[in-house]
Amino acid sequence: MVSTGRLYWLIAGFIALLLNSAYLWAFADPTLGYFVQVAAHPLLGLTLAAATAWLLVGRRFSPGALGRIALGILAAGLALGIAVFVVGATTPHRRLVDAHVAVSTAGAALLLLYFWRTAWQARDPPLAWAARAGTVIVLVAAGAAATARVGREARWHASYRIQNPPTPPKTMDEEGAGTNSPFFPSSANTNVDGIIPANFFMTSESCGRCHNDIYQQWNSSAHHFSSFNNQWYRKSIEYMQDVVGTRPSKWCAGCHDHAVFFNGRFDRPIKEQINTPEAQAGLA
Repeated sequence: MVSTGRLYWLIAGFIALLLNSAYLWAFADPTLGYFVQVAAHPLLGLTLAAATAWLLVGRRFSPGALGRIALGILAAGLALGIAVFVVGATTPHRRLVDAHVAVSTAGAALLLLYFWRTAWQARDPPLAWAARAGTVIVLVAAGAAATARVGREARWHASYRIQNPPTPPKTMDEEGAGTNSPFFPSSANTNVDGIIPANFFMTSESCGRCHNDIYQQWNSSAHHFSSFNNQWYRKSIEYMQDVVGTRPSKWCAGCHDHAVFFNGRFDRPIKEQINTPEAQAGLA
């Protein structure tokens, strides 16, 4: 067994790690709070593991059979977590991350059960109530995390869902955001109903750092050569602009020339900006 004071600290540290884990699982968004929790996760895990190992080596902690099984499973989860820390929690290592989560969750469930039983066997009412309250907090947090994750994914799908209008527009004036749109007569639009920086379409090479295979496929595809780096398309638009002006050519640009179109520069003849990176970017 372990002394009451040390058991209090083990329970507190363990609950803090579980609450941190629940947050990471539920709110995987690029926010400052999320990145703080990401940084705290390995610190909490390694600190708790070191404290437990110190107690075990010094024979200050002698868990029963259930406790030993739980700690063994958590040790495997820790090893997987260290591997994730080394290689990175990126898409190519998704199975490793999932294995870390699954194994650690199984070990955590058993350790919670062990704490619950140990607290009652210690015949220490404050400790027993602390174990009970900690377990309830973890279960509530797990339920809230599951609810938040499901709701987050539903909102994400709803936000990025592309829905065509039920009926086609009667005239070209009703295409996209209408005649007042900077993109008219193209039916393309942005979520802010206005121009956006070209940087949104100039970062394909950065994507290749983690998704090199997909980047290389794109880099040699027709999409990469869909804009003014395609000489056939270039001459067609230059001729069109010479004959009817720049505005009608926006009809083509909404699909072909995102980098030089959505930043509001397509009112200028493309001949004046043909050698810019935006004009040579293709469809990113």
